[in-house]
Amino acid sequence: MRQNNSVRSGRFGRFFRINKLILTAWIILSIFLLSILISCSRKNSATGAANTNGYLYQMFNSFDPRSLLQNLGNNIIPPLFANLETSRAALVIATDSVCSSDTLTSAQSAWIAHASDLKKVEPFRFGATLSSFSKMDPFLIDYLTEAPPSSGDMDDLDAFDSSGDFLDAQTYIAGFDNDAKGIGAIEYLLFSQAGANRGNAPTCSDFANAPNGRSALIRALVANYSVHVKNVTDAWKVSGTNPLGTQLATAGDGTSTTFPTSGSALDAVFTGAVQLLTIMKDGKLEIPSGLSGGGNGSSPNSDRAEFRFSGQSFQSLIDNLSTFKAIYTGNGTGVGLSDYVKFYSPTLDEEIKSEIAELEGHLGGITPSTSNPPAAWGSANTTNFVAIKSSIADLSELLKILNTELAALTGSSPVSGGPGGDGD
Repeated sequence: MRQNNSVRSGRFGRFFRINKLILTAWIILSIFLLSILISCSRKNSATGAANTNGYLYQMFNSFDPRSLLQNLGNNIIPPLFANLETSRAALVIATDSVCSSDTLTSAQSAWIAHASDLKKVEPFRFGATLSSFSKMDPFLIDYLTEAPPSSGDMDDLDAFDSSGDFLDAQTYIAGFDNDAKGIGAIEYLLFSQAGANRGNAPTCSDFANAPNGRSALIRALVANYSVHVKNVTDAWKVSGTNPLGTQLATAGDGTSTTFPTSGSALDAVFTGAVQLLTIMKDGKLEIPSGLSGGGNGSSPNSDRAEFRFSGQSFQSLIDNLSTFKAIYTGNGTGVGLSDYVKFYSPTLDEEIKSEIAELEGHLGGITPSTSNPPAAWGSANTTNFVAIKSSIADLSELLKILNTELAALTGSSPVSGGPGGDGD
């Protein structure tokens, strides 16, 4: 009897183990089929994963960014560079002979339109275009120490011979450092008087001997600047050879020389977005308002503001935000960074969208101003100061979510938000 019982017990154990293996295999198969069903029933993997609270991500540990990269490379970014090219050409024409055949007002208007387009492409300093960007807009490289052009650079610009022609001006600026040229130097000549009257709006009486003198210097600066802009816009031109938009959209498929993997392309987009928010907070708000380094705003540094002579400092921030919002939301044309964040945390995604909406409102509440009077930046202007501090808080929260909380969820390192680019 004992032997029979032992045999029956062994048979029962084998039966139990076999059925347990079958049950385990069935559970695994069911989860796999469920994941396929979710991914097929949604427009992208991020949405499906978000709806299961990250469970599928924890199982398969993957996010496919191809839909995001295709939307950016095909729909969102190329039109911005097409606009930049159009306004570049208009700026060249409008500054061909300031205060001679071209009016000062038309040249200033062309500069404002082009500067707006430039700020909208600021996050996309990718690959070979990085060097050109540093020559176009040295503020992005130097904002922690100065707002180009520096006072010394402006002295050099003012010292150009009033009888010098265009060729003389080209020779004169050839030896200038990058931070003495670019979009900021052009702004200074178009929107400010020279020397002791610096910061006051100019008239054509400040352009003696036009089209020579200061007028010729503007033309030379625009011609130099235009070469670098054209290098960048050509790299994104849809009809060009393997444009950056196409490379971004096809990252990882073997044809992209800039982005060998979709992961490297996603990193570039994400890093560009974080750097943009960092420059907006640190360089464009905290430093000029006197709130950096423990400052309380009572001593604003308005000479450190971007576009301080044209009064476009705050518009620059609005233009920056419009592009960040397009990158994040997908701009209504497809997948955005929102889907990436949502993949890891739907809660963080909602927080970011809320912060973007608040930041739009706070930036809209700032009254545009130039460096005169300085109170337009600091605590003496109560309305502006409250809106500026609120905008800084919004940007700080966005950076905290993207660079700390999201990094903790994904197990990645925080992105460097400091000056990005080639300062050579």
